[in-house]
Amino acid sequence: MEQVDITALRGQCRLANKFWGRTFSALGAMTYREKGEEAVKHLWVLLLRQHQTCFYRQGLRKLGISDDEPPAIKAAKYHYLTNQIGGLAMEYVEESPKKVWIRYLAPMWTYAGVTMMALPGSLRRAIFSAWHPRNGALMGSPRLGWVSTKFIMENEACDEGYFMEYDHDLAPGEEYRFEPVSRTPEFDPSKAPRLDSEAWPEVRKLKAGRNWSREYVKTTVDCLFQLFGQQTTYFLFSQVMRGMAIQFTHELKQDTRVEGTDAKAVATFLYKLQQGCGQDVQLTESHGVHRLVLRSHLPFEIDASEGLRVAAFEFPVMAARLINGCVSVTRVQDGQSEVWEVRDAGRWLW
Repeated sequence: MEQVDITALRGQCRLANKFWGRTFSALGAMTYREKGEEAVKHLWVLLLRQHQTCFYRQGLRKLGISDDEPPAIKAAKYHYLTNQIGGLAMEYVEESPKKVWIRYLAPMWTYAGVTMMALPGSLRRAIFSAWHPRNGALMGSPRLGWVSTKFIMENEACDEGYFMEYDHDLAPGEEYRFEPVSRTPEFDPSKAPRLDSEAWPEVRKLKAGRNWSREYVKTTVDCLFQLFGQQTTYFLFSQVMRGMAIQFTHELKQDTRVEGTDAKAVATFLYKLQQGCGQDVQLTESHGVHRLVLRSHLPFEIDASEGLRVAAFEFPVMAARLINGCVSVTRVQDGQSEVWEVRDAGRWLW
């Protein structure tokens, strides 16, 4: 069996989840900034439905959720367990076999910090209307609906609602409704679902969490292509990568425990970040030039377009500038692979 340094893997996956999670968040925020409220709603609806269609049914199987369980329990378990793997704080309460509550606890993972207060509250309603009410149709359960009761973006303590199996098949439009509720059942952790520890050892959970956050970035970019075309998508993604570097380089560098500000430190930081994110990357040095050879372009496929790769390269360029304005990072294509060359220019570049 593969021997894994579990301590190193924990650190890498935490780093990757932070980087991919904030990239995903930034893509939505940038779409709102550049394209407006309706555009970001359309983006969320498209990406959630696309992601759900691809992963929901297989997710039920992978999580060990039995086909024999009531639809409301199956749906709630799926959301509780998958989001916990992804690093979200959740609560789960079975009021009855036909009525099961879930809560997404603050602080909001999707829009961290004060970003939650800058996005319109209507966005969260659009998000929940796009995903949760479709679970019944995906499971072949026409009586299953979703009721939203609270939204963080409307200054409630959590995003909350319940899956409800009604006594009749639901007509189109009846799968989702909003019901303000002031008092709701208390969460008992001892009664919450748990993953099978043998089927889901820590290594699998860590890697699944990293893949989960990374896949959301890929799906979001795919949806941007569908909504706005190539050139707008390249622009939005490049702006996100620059913004990520501006806002988070120093924090991410601290997470990688890289000290110093010379060219070697810049190259080592970029290498550790890419390695943590699961890239196929190698770092070498010759005559003062540090070279990162990337043979993957996650979250995209190996044949990712040149436009996407150029947009992603905005991050290392800006990160180097923030760490040391005398250090340059240049990019050289080598077939499907590429090389980032990091060197001390011996002068201020900016």
